[in-house]
Amino acid sequence: MLPQKQSRTENTNQILSHDEIPFDRMREAFARAAGNGFTHRQYLVAGYAIDLQIVGEQLADQVTRAFAHLEVADTEYPALAIEIWDEEAAGVAGHREWAPQPESALIMMKASEDGRFVCERRPLGIALLDRSAHRIVGCTRSAGQRYLDERARPFHRLLSTWLNDRGIQFVHAGLVSVQGRGILFGGHGGAGKSTSSIACLSGGHQYLGDDFIGLEHLDDGSFRGYGFFATCLLELDHMNRFAELLPYALLPNHAGEDKAVFYLSDLFPDAMRHKTQIEAIALPRVVDREETFIERASKADALLALAPTSVMLLPAPTAEAFHVLAQLVDCIPSYRLHLGRDIDRIPEAVCELAAGL
Repeated sequence: MLPQKQSRTENTNQILSHDEIPFDRMREAFARAAGNGFTHRQYLVAGYAIDLQIVGEQLADQVTRAFAHLEVADTEYPALAIEIWDEEAAGVAGHREWAPQPESALIMMKASEDGRFVCERRPLGIALLDRSAHRIVGCTRSAGQRYLDERARPFHRLLSTWLNDRGIQFVHAGLVSVQGRGILFGGHGGAGKSTSSIACLSGGHQYLGDDFIGLEHLDDGSFRGYGFFATCLLELDHMNRFAELLPYALLPNHAGEDKAVFYLSDLFPDAMRHKTQIEAIALPRVVDREETFIERASKADALLALAPTSVMLLPAPTAEAFHVLAQLVDCIPSYRLHLGRDIDRIPEAVCELAAGL
């Protein structure tokens, strides 16, 4: 069933006219690109089977490593199909009439007036979601030149739209599982979400994400968190905090990118987890002292840490997205996680928090 019509935005550049919808032409181009072979995988993402076909060895390596922990055996009726190709590797161009210029640094999201088609335009590629046919098709000019977020979080903007139609909301947060209890790390960029998540992973806890995770409000009032990507992004200046990861860092391709990508399934194959019950919210904050410690935080503090970045980073921010986060902080206890210079203390502090729940 076609999703409810989206509210019209005042910025008419965000409306995708009928003439601008190259979905069928993109699928035809993918079929040509796939003529010499493609990589085929299936994944279980937030409980939904996704069928993925990728043309280009380097592109396939990036995408399959990001989703490695979610791979499943073939399912007969996937809920979503994704077709993507590397133009350089396949020798097949995508939709040039509306493709971005390489020098552009913008990511532009457009939607058709009825809400059926959503298009993501990037400096080096384009991808479209047909919400009615449950299909994504896209291309990149060169897998070797992709931006950090494309390598670490493939399709995350279009996936967030498709999953939101199914009651699963993307949240800008980290998430780990400690003794079977989900601990959500919230805060603005640079607050310490990645540091806390990776420290917990290195310390033996289970990992679901350091930057974007899925949130589902269940019928019994509880909240479930989903991990999507077996990756992390660490600032170049902070990588020395995790010396054991340094040999596995994949450096950025473009000026202005100050992080490195890590594919964590290669390093911690048994620590990747795809879902957990969320039982506490921890708000990291770097402090000028040696020890790391935890204290209670207010609901207002938690909402202020989670809502602005989570809601505004969604392709279509809504009042409902804010309402879900408000319900989360109303039901789940919140804590301040004061990050001292001794980051080895983070897993122990989080473990104590989980035990106290």
